[in-house]
Amino acid sequence: MNIIVKPIKEIKEYIEHGINTFLLPLEDYSVEYDTFYSLDEIKEIIKNNPSINVFVNMNKNIMNEEIESVKEIMKELNSLNISGIFFYDSALIKIKEDLGLNINLVWAQTHMVANYNSCNYYYDKGVKYALLSKEITKDEIIEIINKSKITAIVELFTKPSIAFSKRKLVSHYFENYDMTKKEVLSVNEKISNTNLIVKENNDGVVFKKNSILNGFYILGDLIVNGLEYILVNEDFIEHDIFMKIIDNINYYISNYNNIDKNKFLEEQIKLFGEDSGFFFKKTIYRVKK
Repeated sequence: MNIIVKPIKEIKEYIEHGINTFLLPLEDYSVEYDTFYSLDEIKEIIKNNPSINVFVNMNKNIMNEEIESVKEIMKELNSLNISGIFFYDSALIKIKEDLGLNINLVWAQTHMVANYNSCNYYYDKGVKYALLSKEITKDEIIEIINKSKITAIVELFTKPSIAFSKRKLVSHYFENYDMTKKEVLSVNEKISNTNLIVKENNDGVVFKKNSILNGFYILGDLIVNGLEYILVNEDFIEHDIFMKIIDNINYYISNYNNIDKNKFLEEQIKLFGEDSGFFFKKTIYRVKK
């Protein structure tokens, strides 16, 4: 199993903790993240760390006026021999085809990546990987792993994104009430009584759950079912806590057959909280009468 890290610190520190695969959100072409990298910074990281694998995130809806620049970026990334591009807008599939690029793509349409038939459709369109939705259960994740031709990636440790809006909601709020704008807000969603982080950047506003999704609940099941990649995202998590998560994931994977798994899980819940997200909670849509 490979661990993909979305970092916020120097790459070398993560390498020292056994990580060699990274997700780097491209500045101006990524949303829902807190830290971003310019194309030149990504090139420099690859040049200075030739042994690492790099995925680049471009999960933004592409505007017509951005298409030509996206083409040039994809050409450059193709020449860098990166592991793949995370995409939201299916324009990237068409661009890859039109330009004859051999770069791998990762289907990352947040809530849409939820069943094996859809994953197989994108695989047949030339997409190698899929970042699975965080709103599906453990059983649904395993079903996709076993029944899809695509290579699944599961985001297991993160402060999960709940929603993203292109509207400048934070700026408008403070302007409306003639208040000094705060960069990061903490708000309570009243119906579920869930505390959220709200952060605005140039592309819009992201809403994140202010608790760590504890993937240790299902990590063992994913190992048994042959999952190749997990993603861990450091945004809004204290760095020391995040590095402890990485160390414990590595320990768990390396010692999977020799540890008391129930005792280990109890220890991780004490350390990182008991948020199991949707792992054991099926989403059911009903018509409102």
